[in-house]
Amino acid sequence: MNKLTKQEKHDQCMREIKGTLIVVVICAIWHIGAAFILNGTGLYFLGMPAWFSVSVFGTIVIALVGVRILLKKVFVDFEYDDEEEVA
Repeated sequence: MNKLTKQEKHDQCMREIKGTLIVVVICAIWHIGAAFILNGTGLYFLGMPAWFSVSVFGTIVIALVGVRILLKKVFVDFEYDDEEEVA
């Protein structure tokens, strides 16, 4: 576990927030964009309209890949508590 200063902890938290928001925005763009682009095409996938299938399942895949990238590249394990434990 990393020992960070208070400023480093704040900077790391902000980095994690920004990374998470980027993944959320990408998921939202995919979800809404796929729904608008494929709506009205008359295509079906897995017994459902293509816009629904591509939108929902694509968003799930993008979210899983995004979380994996965030865990590998952005998130850091550290104690956020400033005070030490009393025995």
